Amino acid sequence: MTINPQIKSDLNYIHKNFDKKKIFKNKNVLITGYNGFIGYELSKYLIYFKKKLKINFLYLTDIKFKKKRFEDKKIILKKFDVIQENLENIVNKKIHIIIHAASIASPKLYRKNPIQTIESNVVGLTKLLKYSYKKKIDRLLYFSSSEIYGSPDKKNIPTKEDYNGNVSTTGPRACYDESKRFCETLCSIYNTNYGSPVRVVRPFNNYGPGMKLEDGRLPADIAKNILKNRDIIIHSDGTPTRTFCYIADAIVGYLKVLSFNKFEIFNVGNDKGEINVKNFSKIFLDIYKKKFNIKNKSKIKFKKSSEKNYLKDNPYRRCPNIYKAKKLLNFKPKINLREGLHNYLNFLKYNNE
Repeated sequence: MTINPQIKSDLNYIHKNFDKKKIFKNKNVLITGYNGFIGYELSKYLIYFKKKLKINFLYLTDIKFKKKRFEDKKIILKKFDVIQENLENIVNKKIHIIIHAASIASPKLYRKNPIQTIESNVVGLTKLLKYSYKKKIDRLLYFSSSEIYGSPDKKNIPTKEDYNGNVSTTGPRACYDESKRFCETLCSIYNTNYGSPVRVVRPFNNYGPGMKLEDGRLPADIAKNILKNRDIIIHSDGTPTRTFCYIADAIVGYLKVLSFNKFEIFNVGNDKGEINVKNFSKIFLDIYKKKFNIKNKSKIKFKKSSEKNYLKDNPYRRCPNIYKAKKLLNFKPKINLREGLHNYLNFLKYNNE
């Protein structure tokens, strides 16, 4: 298959750093959310290394996607709405591993579609948990979110998995935050009561190849404006801080969580390099201008968003404590911010040439 050179480099990096490859041997694997950012990268990895991983059948599902055929007849694309449809009507093989990445993860989108966001999280996961119990699958990886912590106070940053969170139940982000929190409860109960083989990850601010320019999250918004030679508009005072985890590092972490031998919840992100939005934008623009030798007139400007609730309940700081993942999974993100942003621009530049 034709593949973006940066994606190919990332896939090789993932394969080199993922050390539990035998979990896929002779297994039938299902990924939901094939078109999403994380689902896209995970799918690319499993497609590219399908033979080496010795995967049997690979099912890729989403609510919509462009028709595409693979030379390998055991890679199967299926339209699947986790709210409306049952998995038993979609697959005709026993599924051993489910990676559930279907969700509306962009704040811009979930604020506009709160009911769909709740239903895709809660109804979709419930169906998959019931399926996992009924069909006795081997593993189910559920993608929760760092959003479940809300806006932690200073003493809880970096944030550990045992922090209970500071989340509004009625604010504009609650549809996402609270449904993700409830989904973790579902995972725990199904594991305790029925032995469902679920593991939970809480991603922290992933970015990189596969993130679409219309995604609505900060790295995509900045990239879109830079590539179109437009000013970078920051809809805050630029002081909120984040740590950012490059997608290839994150995928290694997710696969390590999938391979863990019992129910557990893990933060997966980068605990280094906390940076404010203004400086993040500056670095992004600097890399584009210097490393790609491109004259660009983009400037950083501050402007209040036309969206009334844009900043309401937005966490001021976000940084994970990943001690548990380091200790139990040997997870160690290696790609720093400048390298990761350069790689993301490499990916976008190739796609737009």
